Amino acid sequence: MKNIARFLLCVVAIATLASCTKSATEGGSANRLATPEFSANASENSITVSWTAVEGAAYYEVALNEKAPERTDKTVHRFENLEWDTTYTVKLQAIAANAEDSSLVATQEVVIAARVVPVYREWYPQNGSTAIAISDDGRWVVGAFDRQGMILDLNSDEITYVENFEFSDVADTGVAVGCTYESSQSGEAAMYIQGKAVKIDLSELTTSDMSSLQAVTPDGTFVVGWWWEFDENSYYGKIYDTIVPFVYDVLKDRVTVLEAGDAIYGVGAVAAYGVSPDRRIVGCEQGYVMQALVWEDEYSQFYYPVFEYDGEYNPVRTFGDTQVRMTPNGNYIYSIVKNYPEDGQTGGEWSQPACYNLETKELTVFEGTCNQGSVTAMTDDGIAFLNDVPYYMGTTSYVVDLKSGNTTEQIPIIDWLMREYTINLYGYLQEGIITIGASADGRKLLGIVNTDMGWMTYVIDLDGAPVNPIE
Repeated sequence: MKNIARFLLCVVAIATLASCTKSATEGGSANRLATPEFSANASENSITVSWTAVEGAAYYEVALNEKAPERTDKTVHRFENLEWDTTYTVKLQAIAANAEDSSLVATQEVVIAARVVPVYREWYPQNGSTAIAISDDGRWVVGAFDRQGMILDLNSDEITYVENFEFSDVADTGVAVGCTYESSQSGEAAMYIQGKAVKIDLSELTTSDMSSLQAVTPDGTFVVGWWWEFDENSYYGKIYDTIVPFVYDVLKDRVTVLEAGDAIYGVGAVAAYGVSPDRRIVGCEQGYVMQALVWEDEYSQFYYPVFEYDGEYNPVRTFGDTQVRMTPNGNYIYSIVKNYPEDGQTGGEWSQPACYNLETKELTVFEGTCNQGSVTAMTDDGIAFLNDVPYYMGTTSYVVDLKSGNTTEQIPIIDWLMREYTINLYGYLQEGIITIGASADGRKLLGIVNTDMGWMTYVIDLDGAPVNPIE
């Protein structure tokens, strides 16, 4: 029995020693650095790795597959010129001054998809019809010129022309909105559904025959617009003066006038210009100054996202004008920011392209090359397209990626397309470029170019047809 007891004690001792050895191997030094937490995102044939700084790290080593690690003291690293249609294992380790205290190696798999060739297409619509908007899903384009509407189906490249109709926006369903001139020289708010213009009935609210729809949700069930109020003594004229913003719920067949908010100068002409899928609305007030307005939904009052003034209530800075628009997800609004002279007088103010993040309450002013233009298009993930003014005289379109943190790096769009997607449009797009829209995922870009033949519409599809990987 004693021998058996001694044997069991030996077994326990050996097991305990093995357990301690295993723990020491896995845990290492008691001062081991924390394992880095990181993200690795593929873009075309590159991978960008970013991570949170690890306390105590002298530097970091990052590697792909079994290749030798690369050393960096930053918290972001980019691998370029990688192979298409390939899965990579990203490895990241925080290195301590004492090598034994270095962290464990964190790993993550990232896929570089099959190479695609971006597709560039252009159209010269008849009678000068100019593109205005692209649907969130990137299938439909609408535009207009001199009371002739245009609907372009990018799946078939077929253009439909609609007489006596000017389009402002289009849903993923192909439902287009704007105004019809069939029975009014002033234009009446209408939707274009399955080849037919359907007017919005405003007769119970106003006698005005001048109105327009400006934007529609992707599902085509909710529309925003305005009407011109001729009678200043009417109920809505007293609230909004000349222009009254409203929404139309298609499923409920109900028109609702948007509510005014607190206005320091009194409310001027107010129009709604954009709407997100969850019914957040952006518009503009044209009063003593021009500035953007936001309604969180159709039942809330508007507020000014950016409105700075001094002790004498003179404007110092405002944001937005009649071209203010909203990204498909409703997070950003974009247009221009205006700074006013110290005497508080309007006129002589300085404007710059700008965007405003409605979630973080952050205003971004673009002060680089295109510092006197405006933001004319923007994607959900913060790619902003800036254009000089005036648009028709030798202008170009610039691109800024807010995620980079460098808003002064404004790259001409043809240079950006070459750098990011290896698409060469130097022989196609020169001067007079205006980027006016992007699909929600940013993969289809809509623009117009002023040419000797009139306005040309172009679309760049960054998800072109897949091809064999480069050898």
